[in-house]
Amino acid sequence: MTGIVAVLECRAVSKSFGALLALNGVDLALREGEILGIIGPNGAGKSTLFNVIAGLERPTSGTVYYRGCSMSGLPTHAVCRMGIAKTFQIPRFFPRLTVLENVLVAGLYGKGAGLREAQREAEEWLNFVGLVDKAGSPAAKLSISERRRLDLARVLATGAQVILLDENMAGLSHNEMEAAVSLVRSVRDRGKSLMVIEHVMRAIVGVADRVVVLNYGEKIAEGSPGEVMRDPAVINAYLGEAYA
Repeated sequence: MTGIVAVLECRAVSKSFGALLALNGVDLALREGEILGIIGPNGAGKSTLFNVIAGLERPTSGTVYYRGCSMSGLPTHAVCRMGIAKTFQIPRFFPRLTVLENVLVAGLYGKGAGLREAQREAEEWLNFVGLVDKAGSPAAKLSISERRRLDLARVLATGAQVILLDENMAGLSHNEMEAAVSLVRSVRDRGKSLMVIEHVMRAIVGVADRVVVLNYGEKIAEGSPGEVMRDPAVINAYLGEAYA
């Protein structure tokens, strides 16, 4: 990682759950304004990596740095206030609150904004993700695609500069996925840096500047999407000969 100016950096990060080694000495860096794709087979450690970065899990060894400052051991709310927030594979929200209230909560407690500021920004982010017309609707009535956009709006309302998207395009139709890819690019255009876990290769190729590949908790490849897709180790461990 020497010589790389990184907004977020993992150095030799490992995470064990009893005898299971979910992450094993993972090194990676996210550059300012970059979209970094994280791919690999199920059980490769992708979501565990995000949970360690976001403070949901403590690394067994190694260190996570944000703008040069160690974050290892910080609780989730402190990591969020520093400027890092994540979505979830299954969107999490308050089903009995309205769509607007869900985003408002993120601004009030994730960012620590005052009520007036949080209200204004919640409306702005709902407009950004295309849900402003649903602002007064109960969140429980949203479709899968809309729930994923709500999850993104909530993360953006925290004011985070580093956004971790955990399979934010799973279960979407082709048209919904194309819209989601465009939305992710627009998030980057707002000055954010993103790490994106995704199994849909078309989406990763369309959105990522670089890709890191995990397998059995270890990084096995890193490079541009094209380079990674041609890597024999990646083909063998994840993509398969048919895809190659």
